[in-house]
Amino acid sequence: MILAVYMAGRNLLLYGVDSAAYQLEELNSQNIVNSMISGDRYQYTLFALGIMPYITANLIMWVFTALQGDEAKARSSPYRTQRITFAIMLLLAVCFAVSRTEGLIFKESGLPLDVLRAIAAVEMIAGAVIVYHMATSNKKHGIGAQMPIILVNILDNLISTVRKYTWEEFSRPLVLCSVMAVVILIMEIRIIRIPVQRVSIHNEFADKSFIAFKPNPIGVMPVMFAAAFFMLPQLFIRLLLRMDENNRTLQNISGRLNLNDGVGVAVYLGIIVILNILFSFIMLMPGEMAKQLQKGGDSIVGIYAGKKTKRYLRMKLLKLCIFSSCILCLIMGISLRLSLMGVISSDLALFPATGSILAGIGCPLYREVKSYRKFDSYTFFI
Repeated sequence: MILAVYMAGRNLLLYGVDSAAYQLEELNSQNIVNSMISGDRYQYTLFALGIMPYITANLIMWVFTALQGDEAKARSSPYRTQRITFAIMLLLAVCFAVSRTEGLIFKESGLPLDVLRAIAAVEMIAGAVIVYHMATSNKKHGIGAQMPIILVNILDNLISTVRKYTWEEFSRPLVLCSVMAVVILIMEIRIIRIPVQRVSIHNEFADKSFIAFKPNPIGVMPVMFAAAFFMLPQLFIRLLLRMDENNRTLQNISGRLNLNDGVGVAVYLGIIVILNILFSFIMLMPGEMAKQLQKGGDSIVGIYAGKKTKRYLRMKLLKLCIFSSCILCLIMGISLRLSLMGVISSDLALFPATGSILAGIGCPLYREVKSYRKFDSYTFFI
């Protein structure tokens, strides 16, 4: 039901928008990266902002919660957190919508251009609110939270892009995409075990206690969120340009801050590295792991509890983050470099990112469906 509503909203044009003008616009890497988290690649429908305000607001709340102390975390209720997340999402939706209206092309109308832009902004904000409620509803009653919506965006763009090219034209990007998908699957499946000595276990299972890390600690989240974070500086530059349209420095930065330029590619890959490290430490919290081990009287085999355990876990996680970041950036960097050189088409440059996200989303969705099926098999006994 949710996906049906979302697909319908992706085909509802904003009021007064001239869709024919966009059919002539050349697709490139920037359009594709926008479409991963936005509702459509041209961003001219009701769900033009897509899932971006929702996931960005959730990220801000994760960071805020991680920085809070234990007492503040205990006092915060899920309802209050949800209200703050919605307020942040609404504020982001307003900023994104206002920025997006500057690039919309409208049909000739009796209404002033500013009025048409205001109507389009209100429609996009309303669409973001609808997507927010669909994602939260799916999180409570469905599978995968916002992942199915992201999956729809990626599959739709993947199919429409592939149809444009012959086998010879997209064979190289397809190879890179396949390599990326296989690498992500291996890193999702493989587990790095850190043996733990539990004081409460004194049987044959004592040697089977461990802390589990993946080679890619938090999966493909950095690749997905990098698209949202890559758009934030673009939004900021656009807002500054509205106040000073003739500023050549801002115009130059705005022109280079995209994936069709080497500077934009370097910024995008750098964001992936930073987010990979940041998210890993925020979500896995190695310091908190060490604290809980010490509190329970447990320890990592061969390492003293306390500061040494904390230092060991942090260094272990940092090494895994650097390793996985190098893998992600290497394969994606090759594809983007080939695009800049003109070897492959620019709208095929992010095929590796598509492969990684599909593999990264597919694994947890499969595991979640499998766990639900196992649960349903025991309903007879409950």
